[in-house]
This record gives sequence, C-alpha cells and structure tokens, in this order.
Amino acid sequence: MFKRTFKVVYRPIRSNFVLLPDQYYGVVSTYDTGCLSLQYNGRTHYASWAPQKGGGGIKDTEIGINARAAKEIGLHENDLVKCALIADVLNLRSVHVTPVSSKDWEIIELSTEKISGSVLEQTRIVNSTQILIVWINKSMQVALTVDRLKPHMNYGRIDHNTELVVAPNLYKGLTNGTSNGVIEENTKLSRSKTTAQVKDELTEKLTPLTHSSTVSNVKNTIQRNKRQDHMERLKKDLRRESSRSFEFRVIRGLWREQAQESDVFVNGKHLPEFFDLDLFYCMHTAADKDYYVRVRTVEDDIEDDLPETIHPSIELNANLMKLLGIKELERVVLRPKTTVVNFVEKIELFANKKTHYKIMENAFKRFVIERTQHKPMLFNQEEVVRLEDDLLVTVGILPEHFRYCVVDAQFLKESKIYAADLVRPVGEIIKEETPPTSPLSVQDLIQLPEYDKIVDQVVQELRMNLCLSADNSVMRQCNVLLAGASGTGKTVLVERILDQLSRKPDYCHFEFFHGSRSKGRKTESIQKDLRNIFTSCLQHAPAIVVLENLDVLAHAAGEQSSQDGEYYNRMADTVYQLIVQYTTNNAIAVIATVNELQTLNKRLSSPRGRHVFQTVARLPNLERADREIILRELCSHINVAKDLDLVKFSNLTEGYRKCDLVQFVERAIFYAYRISKTQPLLTNDQLIESLEHTNSYCLQGIQSNQRTGNDADANEMRVEELPGLESVVGVLEEVLMWPSRYPTIFNASPLRNQAGVLLYGPPGTGKTYLVSQLATSWNLRIISVKGPELLAKYIGQSEENVRNLFNRARSARPCVLFFDEFDSLAPKRGHDSTGVTDRVVNQLLTELDGVEGLQGVTVIAATSRPELLDPALLRSGRIDRLVECPLPDAPARVRIFEALSSTLSLDECVDFDWFAGKTANYTGADIQSILTSANMAAVKEALAQFGHEKLAKKISLKQKHLIESFQTTRPSLSASDVAKYHRTYARFTNKEKTSREFVAKRATLA
Repeated sequence: MFKRTFKVVYRPIRSNFVLLPDQYYGVVSTYDTGCLSLQYNGRTHYASWAPQKGGGGIKDTEIGINARAAKEIGLHENDLVKCALIADVLNLRSVHVTPVSSKDWEIIELSTEKISGSVLEQTRIVNSTQILIVWINKSMQVALTVDRLKPHMNYGRIDHNTELVVAPNLYKGLTNGTSNGVIEENTKLSRSKTTAQVKDELTEKLTPLTHSSTVSNVKNTIQRNKRQDHMERLKKDLRRESSRSFEFRVIRGLWREQAQESDVFVNGKHLPEFFDLDLFYCMHTAADKDYYVRVRTVEDDIEDDLPETIHPSIELNANLMKLLGIKELERVVLRPKTTVVNFVEKIELFANKKTHYKIMENAFKRFVIERTQHKPMLFNQEEVVRLEDDLLVTVGILPEHFRYCVVDAQFLKESKIYAADLVRPVGEIIKEETPPTSPLSVQDLIQLPEYDKIVDQVVQELRMNLCLSADNSVMRQCNVLLAGASGTGKTVLVERILDQLSRKPDYCHFEFFHGSRSKGRKTESIQKDLRNIFTSCLQHAPAIVVLENLDVLAHAAGEQSSQDGEYYNRMADTVYQLIVQYTTNNAIAVIATVNELQTLNKRLSSPRGRHVFQTVARLPNLERADREIILRELCSHINVAKDLDLVKFSNLTEGYRKCDLVQFVERAIFYAYRISKTQPLLTNDQLIESLEHTNSYCLQGIQSNQRTGNDADANEMRVEELPGLESVVGVLEEVLMWPSRYPTIFNASPLRNQAGVLLYGPPGTGKTYLVSQLATSWNLRIISVKGPELLAKYIGQSEENVRNLFNRARSARPCVLFFDEFDSLAPKRGHDSTGVTDRVVNQLLTELDGVEGLQGVTVIAATSRPELLDPALLRSGRIDRLVECPLPDAPARVRIFEALSSTLSLDECVDFDWFAGKTANYTGADIQSILTSANMAAVKEALAQFGHEKLAKKISLKQKHLIESFQTTRPSLSASDVAKYHRTYARFTNKEKTSREFVAKRATLA
C-alpha cells in the first residue's frame, strides 16, 4: 500500500525510526498501528517512522536514517529503497535479546532502567534476528541481537505491555549443576568449549588506555579491542547459525514399522535449507513443551502420505501428539542439538504386562542392535517403546533430570540395562487411522452436475494458488465469492470444498466466521474476532477463512449518507484491510458467501487497484432434471407407491430451492407416517397435499395456479367466456402457451421468443380481469405488481425492488410478471424532477434484454395511457406485442350481460338485447355496475313486500329493475373521452400521420 521509492540519506538521530518527507508522512501517519516495509538489495526490513515530519532538509525523494542503524541492517547512503505501508502490525508479547559484546553487557548491567525507559522512545518495530541499537546518551549505545519473538513472527510491534527479556551474561562462565537435558539456548556456546578456552575467555579483559601508554601500546590496544569485538560478533553469528530453528506443520500419522514414538517423518524432496538429518532435534510445541526427536525421511513408495509442497510438513505419531497435546496442522519448531552429553548411569525398563526380566532385557538389546547399525537411537525420558507387537516398555533414564539419551550397541556394553519388576500400564495405543473430522454437516450429499462444476473449479484454483500441489511453487492471492439466494445450498457447497482440501494430501486448515450472528455488533469487536481468526489461520497456514453471509455485515450502502451506511462502509473497510493484509503474501484464502452480488458493499466488490475476490461464482437455479434427482434421493428413504410420479412433481415444483424441496418431501413423509406408523407408504396423494401447503410459504408473493390433479386441462377457458376480448386471448395464447405446447419448434428457432406484451385500452375494459382469468385457466404462476408499489423514496431502493422482482420471477419460472398501471412506473425519461422513474426505466431496460435474459419469464403490462410510456421499452425484443383491449360492441355487450348474470335468477321478461343497444360506450365494468344496482333494487323491493322472515332464498330480477338501474348509472367514459382515447391510440399505433410528432412531443400527467 502506498508504494514509493526513496534514496537513503544519513541523519544524526538517536533512534531506529525512519525520517519521512512531509508529503509521504501525511499519507501514512494516519495508520497508528502500521509500519514501513523497506526492500533493498534483495532484503526486506520492517521499520517504523519517526513520530514527526522529516524536516531537517529531507527532500520528497529521500528518507533519513541513523548511520549506525543503517549499517546494522545492510543499508548504505544513497541506496535506493522501495517503501510500502503495512496497514496493521500485530503486537508482541515478548522480545528475547542478548548483547552483542561483553562491553554491551557491562553497559546493560549499569543502565538497566535507562534502557527499559528508552527502548519505546527509539523504536516500535522489531525484526527477528536483527541487531537492535539502543542509545543510552549522546555518546553511549548498546547493540542487542534479537533472538526470538513471541508470538513467532518475522516482525512485530512493541508497546508498554511487551516484555523485553535479556539473556544471562555469556561471559561469566559455566554455572554448576546444569544438566545436559535442560541446557538453555543462551549457554550452548559455552558448553561446547574446552576448559582452556573458557579460562582464556574469562581472563580476557579490555586493556584500558592510560596517560603513560606509548603510541605503539595504544595502537596495539586499539587493534586488540577491535579484534575482540570482531570475535564477539563472529561467535554471535556462529551461535545464531548453530541454533537455527525450523518450523513445520504437524500431520497426524500412525506408528510406522521399524520406527519409534520419537521418530518424526518429513518429505525428503522439500527439506528446508541447511536441515541436517544426522542431528537430533528438540521439538518445541505451541504449548511450550519440549520433546527430543529424530527426523527421518519417508520411503519412496509411501511418499504420497506427506504433501510434496512448499509448505514444510512433518508427520508425528498419533500417540506422541496425544501425549504432547498437539493438534493436527499446528506448528512445531525443531532446533538442532549440536552438542549431546550422554552421562547416563543406567536405563530402567517397565513393561506394560508381567514379563520376565531376561526376556525384556534381551528384547530391548535386540531392538537396539537391529536399529543402530548405521545411526544411534534416541530415547526420551518416559518414552514408550514397542519391542514386539504385544510388548510395550516405558524407558526410564537415570539420573532422572536427564530428559533424553542416545543409545547404540557400544552404549549397551558400557551402561547398565535394568528390567524392573514393576508393571507400568500404557494408555491406549492408536493403531488404526481415525478419519479426519469432516466439515460436512450432511454426510449424504446429493450430487448435481452444475454444483459439482463449481466445487471442482474452486478446489482446483485454491490448490494451485495456495501451492497445495507439487505442480506450483508460486503463491498467489485467491479469494472466492459465492453468490446465491438463501436456501440454495451455499453452506453445503463450501463444506464440500473444505472437505476435499482438509483431507490427505492437502491438509488445509479452515476457520468459520458467521456474519449473520454478528449483526449489530460494534466494528471494533468484530475486527478483533476476525483478526483472531486470521491470526490462527496464519499459524496453521495453508488455511482458508470462510466468511458466511458477508453481505449482512458489509451491506451495500445507499447513495445518501446515513448512520447504517457509515456502519456498513466501516465494516467493509475493516474486512478489506484484513483480507489484503493476511492473504497478500501468506498461504491464506478467503471464501465469502452472499445472497446477491448487488447487496455486497461496493468497497469489497469494486476493484480498488485490484480485485479482493479473484473468483466469483453464482449458484444456478434448479432445473427440472435437478429437482427430479433431489426428489428421488429424498424419497429413497421410505417405501413409495409404484405409481409415484416424481417427474410430474419435478414440473410442479418449478422455482423451488433445495430447502423447499426438503420441506416438501418431509411434510409428505409425515403424512405417510400419520396414516401408518409401522409401514408408511408415500403416495401421490400425500405429495399433492404437501405441495398445497408448501406453495404458500415457498412461493411467497407468487400466485400459483398450477393444478396437481389429472384434470389439469379440464377447466381451460373458452374464448366465449371473455366476450369482446377474443383477439387479445389469441395473442396471449401465442405468447404464453405455444412455446410450452410446441417446444421442438420454438427451441429450434434462431430468434428470441417474444417475452413482452402490452395491454392497452380505456379503463374498465377488463385488462386486469383478463390476465387473472387466463392465469387461473391456463395454470400459470403469476406475480402481480401495481406500478407505484416498487417506487421508494430512498435513492437506489426502487431499482433494487425491480431487480429483486425479476430475480424472484426467474427463480419461479415459468412465470408471468404482470405490471398493472405500467405508466406510473415507467413514464418517459427526462420528465421527472427527482430522477427516480428514470432510473427505474433504466433498470427495466436492463432486465428486459440484459445479459441474463428472460427465458421462462413473460412480462405483461397493462395501461390506459400508452403514450406516456418510455418508447425504449416498446422496441423490438422488449415489450413489443401491443394489444388493444377495445370497448365491447353490441353483441359482446349481450354476452357480457349473460355471463355476469349467470348466477342471478332472471325473470322471463328480461331483454338483454335492448340494453345492449342502449349501452354504447359502456365498458364491462359499467355493465357489472348496472347488474349490481339492479340486484340491490330487487332485494329492497322484496324486503318491503315480504319482510325479513318471509324473504325467499332467490329473488327474481325483472326488466323494471334493470331499467331503473340503467337510468341511474352513467357510463364511466363520455363520448368525448372515447373519441380522445381513439385518437390517442391511433397516434400511438402510427395510424395517423402525426404519430412521430406525437411521440416526440413532451408529455405531462396533467
């Protein structure tokens, strides 16, 4: 982050800070917990910047540093350094240091308080194995070698809670009573010296300069002091080299043949540099336990048990892991034992069962002789040794403070082996491989081809980019974003991916973070939990962090500023920084799941210099074949009837998600058990009954008119039942029914099927009634929307409502999307001062002919003012079928009277032909109003004549009632209104010459 290249200049500052130019300081100074990464001459060093601007003549192309501090890290004046900001650095618990020379140790002993108070004022970032300079005053300074950091990292930040541990003085000689098994790391060098060397070192002192010294003596003294300082540095370097540590991740293994409990195995093809297999190693665990081991390479024929990757792995006996409390994929550190002192008095053997001492001693000697022909053996105190298949002995070493010993054939001749009579039971020995804990919550998985492709793609990319395979050694960032609606199987898909990568030979660690459970929490609290998860994955790398429902925490913020929007933006920035920080140069990948890509905050989905998610996968909707596979698998756990038709139910469950299908089958199975608890049998009737219940909550907002019985086509509407709209029914039949009736013809067509119809006509002509009746008659799924329902006052909310509506329709296809009062939702653009409807029109255009298309979704819009619609919506390929719903003529009005009065008791004198001739310009709604008013008049007359008690069940409707109602009912459209609509529709359909001028003319809603 914020990469720059600067030239190094020396500045007389007494600190390890870096002086930055004013401009760059203003950029990075806001990151209180950050540091600088300095890259130069093939090396990388981490440092903190001075808490004030550079000043002092620091140019914009320069950075300043103390000359002594620069020398210790290999920097020279005028060198070019690449600087980059590390946004967040972890704090250190402790820093272990040792003085570089004896002079430094003497200064430390005299100035302990001064040093402890000056360290934080002079440095904040400490690197592993660096030489740290601490200034006591203007003329005195101390050089300290950083031996190790806790937790184990390459660099870290120190604060007031960090413990500074200075190793004991190496120049006071040996201490008595130290055993060979507990030699401290800072005394190993003294242990390897002879007595004469130690004596010379103890008596060697710096010769002070006196006023009487001659020039030659002064020169000799200076040379001797320089030579001594040089020797001290050389000894320190040799000591660091000899105490080189190697970090491995632990793989669980069984007790191999011809191996001990203390034998650990590595892959010989990927050994770390300078790793010596001839040495014994002290294994240090994360729980601060030490155990001495011998490292062996696996045989060629079984190398597949250990991963051949750039990540160093070590196989430990499962019993040893249990003894030391080591979990799989934890990190252990191996440090070589360069000096081995083997002053052992005797070895005691304790059998796990009653065994004669001679048999035990002979078996142990044979065991040692057979396995030490080339190399000696290593035994730990209280180590369990398997001499034979059923004979286990516990090894005791005397003196007891010895923690290990090295044994070979010569050792058996010189030392005593004692087989004790005491029986010491051994805990349960793990002999069989236990299957790894699977992240899968559902073991019986249903394999679907499209989902399998996503799993294989993600697994392959993670293996390649995390270097989990031997084919790749270049680590790259690989974060995955999975999008799918709730209940589509995102969690199970992630669990399948983790199940493959956590097993042999990948051995990938994983951690879960559930975003929905953290909703409403403070940003700082969530950041702390996420950092702990990422840190744990860093210690177990290669690893995967799963962020479930990330869009719940980092939801898309609206364009208007709000408190929720600021919270979502802060959360998105926090997640972004953590992902970039931990995944850029580490073997860590992130898998995040969201419901919709549009609901994720743009700060995570939009590239800011680079994409934080390199792979984006959308979970597809279930096709008919997928639903059939799921239904067959779910029904396989119960006896089913022979005539069970799952193909039919796979068609009837169009739009169902995985969880919906599970609910559907489980409810049907419940109905089967309710009939017979001992021998339940699943039949079509139970599935039909279950389908009626599940449709109510699985298809919320979607009116499903699909028939489940065998008489699905029995109630298909006849054209005669919709008088005056015969031509409209014919057009809708072509658009809605023909593609499903003749799929072979339409699938072979190279053109896109028509998916949009506009119904226009005066108010009351039956546009809405027609669509509802056809949906019921033709068994269609329909989503009915009134235009103003989708409009919202917040910017961006209206477009999101349109987007969600089309997504819902796609998930329930085949489906009809019906927009009533379409002119209020999609008027011409440029006439709305707020711009809301303009953006809605743009979103509609995107959905109607976008990349995803509308296969299986038909859009029907109804309006009485088509001239107000935006012309772009009516172009070819969108809503291109324009169908007029005209006013009914005289024969049609007669049929409307007859159809609406079919449930009424009519007198013989009623003459609908007379009314049809009198009701010109009347709509179907007006005719219904006449019949309703006439029926009310007949009821009033009957009540006045017979009273409440003697009122008949059916009241006859007479001609006089209809005439009375007709005289009081006026048509909703006057003659001038009808003429105006005719002229408007003629211009709209280009039947008049001024149609183009009319379309171009500015329209208003006045």
